[in-house]
Amino acid sequence: MTVMHPLDGLEHFYRKYVVLPSEHHYVALPLWAAHTYIAKAFDTTPRLFLDSALPGSGKTRVLELLDLTAFQPMMAFSASPAAIIRTIAGATEPPTILFDEIDTIFGAKASSQSQELAAVINAGYKSGATVPKCVGNAQSMTVVKLDAFAPVALAGLHSNVPEATRSRSIHFRMQRRKQSEKVQPFRRRSATAEVEPLVAALAEWVVPLQDRIGPSWPEMPTGVDDRDAEVWEPLLALADAAGGEWPRRAREACTAFVFAPNGYSRAIGIDLLSDIRTLFQVHRVDQMKSADVVSRLVALTESEWGNVDGAALTQRGLAKLLRPFDVRTKSIKCQGSVARGYAVFGDGGLHEAWERNLEPDDGIAVALLPDLSATSATAATPQVEVVASADASSSGSTAPVFVGAPQNPPASEVADVADVAAPDEGAQYVPRARAWLLDQELSA
Repeated sequence: MTVMHPLDGLEHFYRKYVVLPSEHHYVALPLWAAHTYIAKAFDTTPRLFLDSALPGSGKTRVLELLDLTAFQPMMAFSASPAAIIRTIAGATEPPTILFDEIDTIFGAKASSQSQELAAVINAGYKSGATVPKCVGNAQSMTVVKLDAFAPVALAGLHSNVPEATRSRSIHFRMQRRKQSEKVQPFRRRSATAEVEPLVAALAEWVVPLQDRIGPSWPEMPTGVDDRDAEVWEPLLALADAAGGEWPRRAREACTAFVFAPNGYSRAIGIDLLSDIRTLFQVHRVDQMKSADVVSRLVALTESEWGNVDGAALTQRGLAKLLRPFDVRTKSIKCQGSVARGYAVFGDGGLHEAWERNLEPDDGIAVALLPDLSATSATAATPQVEVVASADASSSGSTAPVFVGAPQNPPASEVADVADVAAPDEGAQYVPRARAWLLDQELSA
C-alpha cells in the first residue's frame, strides 16, 4: 500500500474545498502551510496575500483551510497591534496570523492603529525583527523590544496593499468559480475531523527537518534573485526535502508567480467588463484595437468612461483597469494592419474574465448604445467601423466574426425590432438577433 506524502495529502484536502486560479497555486499553498511549522529555520517567512476583484472568490475559504492546517493559527479580524505583538512575542514558536478584510488596514481611510499594524506585518517578515513597545505605568515606563517574526496570511477585496507588503508576499489573485468548477461544501466540524490525521502527519514529517533544512540554500530558478529569492527560499527548501515531483513543481510555480504580470488597481470596474462585452456583442467581433475600444467606451450613452479621475479614459488607463482580471493586450490583425488590441479568446483574453465575473447575458443593454438616430459621425457619437477578425483578415475576407449574435436572425424577431427604440423601454435587454439588426444601423 502506497503511503501518501503529507504535502500530497494537504494538496488533495485543499482541492476538495476551494478552486484556486492555477495548478501553481495548489503547489504554493501546501508548501506555505508546511513552512509555518518551522518558520524559525528560515531567514524569512513570506506573506501570503490573497485579493480579488469581487467578493465570493474563495479568499476567506483559503484562510479557513489554513486555520485547520497551519501551525498555531490565529484568525485576526479586529485585533489591535498590541494584541498581535504580544501573541507573537509570548509564543515559544511563531504562530500563524490570518488577517481577513485587510481593506480596513490598508484602505485610504486607514487609522493610525491600522498603519501601526501594517508596520508590524512588514517588519515581521524577517527573522530577528522586533517592535519597540512601552511597558509600565506613567511613573515607571520602560521600552522593550518584542519579537514580531511570524507567518502571516492576508485576504482582502482588491485592497490598496503597499509595495512594501506585496514585495514580501506570494500573491494569490483569486477568482470566482465557474459554474462548471465544483467543490465540496465546507463544514468546519467534519473538515476538522478529516484533516486532523493529516496535520499530525505533516508535523511529524516537517518538524524534524528544522535542524538540517535551515543551513541549506535551495537552487533558484533562472532570474529569481534578491527579494524574490528570499520569499521563495523556505518553500523550495521544503519541496526539495519532500522529493518526488515537488522540487520540479515548486520551481515551476516559483517562476510563474515571480514573472507573472504585476499590478492591480482599486478602481477595478465590473461595469468596464460589462461595457466591453456589450461592444464586442454589438460589433460581432472576437478582437478589437485598443484605440477603438477606448473611443467606443467613451461614446457609450451615459457612460462613466468620458471622465475617469477628471479625464477621458485612455489606452493606458484601460490596460491598468483590466490588469487585475488578467486581461492583456496583444498584437492583432485588423483590416490588413497590425495593432495592439484585445481578443475574446486565448491567453490574456476577455472571455475568461467575462465568464468568471459577469452574469450570463443573451443580449445588450439598449441604454448603453450610442444614439441610433444620428445619421453622421459626431464627436459625441462617432460612427465606428466593424473590425474584422485575424482569421478573416488572413483569408482575405473582411466579414467580421460574430460573437453572441446569429448571422441570420429569425423573421419573427426582425418584424418587431422597431420596438427596441421605444423611449419608454429604458435599459431593457434585447435578444441577440435584435443586436444584430441594431448593428446594421450603426455600420450603415
